[in-house]
Amino acid sequence: MSAIPDEFPRPGLWEWVRSHQRAILLGTIVFQMLVLGGMIVPSTWTLVTGETILLRVVPVDPRDIFRGDYVILGYDFTMKRPEGETQWNESHVGREIFVTLAPEEDGKHWQGITVSWTRPTIGTYLRGQVGNDLRNEFGIGQFFVQEGKGKEYEDAARSRRLSAEVAVSADGTAKLKRLVLE
Repeated sequence: MSAIPDEFPRPGLWEWVRSHQRAILLGTIVFQMLVLGGMIVPSTWTLVTGETILLRVVPVDPRDIFRGDYVILGYDFTMKRPEGETQWNESHVGREIFVTLAPEEDGKHWQGITVSWTRPTIGTYLRGQVGNDLRNEFGIGQFFVQEGKGKEYEDAARSRRLSAEVAVSADGTAKLKRLVLE
């Protein structure tokens, strides 16, 4: 008859865990750091290596009672549809969409010139998807501002004096860098 009841784990396992405590702890920390890095690095990579462009912002409501002041950013291409698209409904939600951008006449702003379901082969473009509200979403649609500043940004957007500085990577991923009041 065995001295250790069958319901207890093997004593060898606990001895192994105790003898490798440091390695297990270090492995756990390294794993957590890799997971966090995997979430941060793609956004940072786009901000560092992406082409920086200015997009004109159109006005939308800037206040959320739960999250404080923030500006919802709309762009000229947010509601544009691919050419020839007559039916626009819930079946399009989540579908990938591309907006080709071109410089405006002022030489510093960019505008959306075409919207399509297929990735452009040349030029600067944004990759997004059709949102639940049937608007094109590109991950640059809102920006949190200092408490009490939302109204100032809303007024600037209404008078067409607000631009968004956006980093755009080669694959069309966009990250909002800052808002520019003109």
